[in-house]
Amino acid sequence: MLVTVKSHAGIANRIKNIMSALSQHDEVGTLHDTMHYIFPSLTKVEETTNSYEEDWRLHVTSEEQQYNNDYKTIDLLYEKTPQYFIDKYSKIINDFTINPDILEYVDNFVKDWDSDVVGVHVRTWWSDGSRSPWHHNSLFEKEIDKLPDNFKIFLCSDSPDAVKYFTEKYKDRIISHPQKLHDMSLWNINPYDQYHNDIQFIVDGFIDCLLVSKCSTIIGTWCSTFTENAWWIGGCKAKVIIPKPLNYDQNYNDNLFLRKDG
Repeated sequence: MLVTVKSHAGIANRIKNIMSALSQHDEVGTLHDTMHYIFPSLTKVEETTNSYEEDWRLHVTSEEQQYNNDYKTIDLLYEKTPQYFIDKYSKIINDFTINPDILEYVDNFVKDWDSDVVGVHVRTWWSDGSRSPWHHNSLFEKEIDKLPDNFKIFLCSDSPDAVKYFTEKYKDRIISHPQKLHDMSLWNINPYDQYHNDIQFIVDGFIDCLLVSKCSTIIGTWCSTFTENAWWIGGCKAKVIIPKPLNYDQNYNDNLFLRKDG
């Protein structure tokens, strides 16, 4: 049976929604030209017949809870993710058919990389007033400064100001993928008001995610599914470092990581 993923969230949550749908159904459709462009194997539909529930969390059945000793869910656990779910969802994501033009671009971008390129994903949450107090560039600087000076840094961020800041500080150690989101001359409204339906915004974001996935070490953002997707796409092999956010909220943390004893 064909089910339609209707998710209107960002690229990372959309991918997780598709992963969950494919864990239960043989054929998944999308209403979005953007997602069909990135994943041509997704059936493009004009209207919803059988809608798949929108949820940013990966699907875990009641029967599968036996494989998850500590948590009710498996999101954002990285190396703590039970092997059963790594095997299950790695197979699903490995079967994704990605637009060959995107893959060719990414392969050409990384052809001169070596093992010393570290992926750094800086989500500043600048457009989200509730989460922006979590961020400060110093969180990532502390981790970057622990690296050997010869290590290159592939940097991606939701903020052109952050890209500028880190590039000015670390100079030619920084590698970044130029994108529409960072060209402020194109903004006539808040870019996140148009992000979800702009093919170039979405494709640029996905390319960034693929590039981060090529790194064996990822310095990522707390509670960001973008960092999480890069880890999944990279085969769950990367060492992931998540700096603890400013204004840390234990209640939010407990709601994010649903422990079985909670």
